[in-house]
Amino acid sequence: MRVYFVDFWKGFDANDNFFIHRLRSLGLDVCLDSERPEYLFCSSFGHAHLRYTDCVKIYFTGENDVPDFNWYDYAMAFHPLSFGDRYLRFPLYVLYKGFEGLSEKCFDASTALDRKFCNFVYSNARWADPFRDRFFRELSKYKKIDSGGRHLNNIGGPVADKMTFIRDYKFTIAFENSALPGYTTEKLMEPMVVNSLPIYWGNPCVEDDFNERSFIRVRSEVDMKRAIEEIIRLDTDDDAYLVKLSEPWTLPDMRPADWLARLDAFLLSIFKQSPEEARRCTEYGFARLYRQKVRKRERINRLFFWRK
Repeated sequence: MRVYFVDFWKGFDANDNFFIHRLRSLGLDVCLDSERPEYLFCSSFGHAHLRYTDCVKIYFTGENDVPDFNWYDYAMAFHPLSFGDRYLRFPLYVLYKGFEGLSEKCFDASTALDRKFCNFVYSNARWADPFRDRFFRELSKYKKIDSGGRHLNNIGGPVADKMTFIRDYKFTIAFENSALPGYTTEKLMEPMVVNSLPIYWGNPCVEDDFNERSFIRVRSEVDMKRAIEEIIRLDTDDDAYLVKLSEPWTLPDMRPADWLARLDAFLLSIFKQSPEEARRCTEYGFARLYRQKVRKRERINRLFFWRK
């Protein structure tokens, strides 16, 4: 079966990535073909998929955009959607190194307590909800928070390795760039991997993914004062901090192996069909007109930027 990958993030390798390894681990005989793919994996960082018309399109995003099923036969994203066999909720954090070990929690109490207060590692605030920065500044009134990213950096420059950096802190500010049902990213998972207590804001349904007793949850700006009081209490009460840190990260039915089993079933349901059978987008009706308009607009945009 001929597959290819387009519109993925910078550094994504079509020859060596999670999805192609997963397909092959399922016993599927797949090869890369950039000219005539039968199955095209697409993401949200471009429009190269518009050049491909005669193939099954499978969309994956790690961002908070909603899949456009007028273009894509199938999709994997954050949103808690239901769309027959065409959609799988599959968060980006499942692909991150360390996620597979979250089911088993092990830490040394004395080491966990003998750490610096809190960190904040973000590099781009352009598209982020400003609440994240406001929380950082408000909590900083209690103690200095070490900001190790390019944004609001106060330690002399961005850190080379985020995971190595955050493991030395009791708390990690783990705010999403926006609050959206289902949108839980690696921001929450990363401090869990190194047993730094996350301070989380974002997905209002995060308790569907993780044990909410295992982190400090900030529900809204109105909730900020209560959350900061809880952080201060845990920072000054070692026993309370260790009780919180001892909570399991994951839920009984949301373990790493469960996520991967769902993904395998989803992929097999697509690839066990012929390309013709697997197609779900209609070629006719208003959907066809919609796609024509988008293609025309994209051609105009490319011509405009080329002339500039």
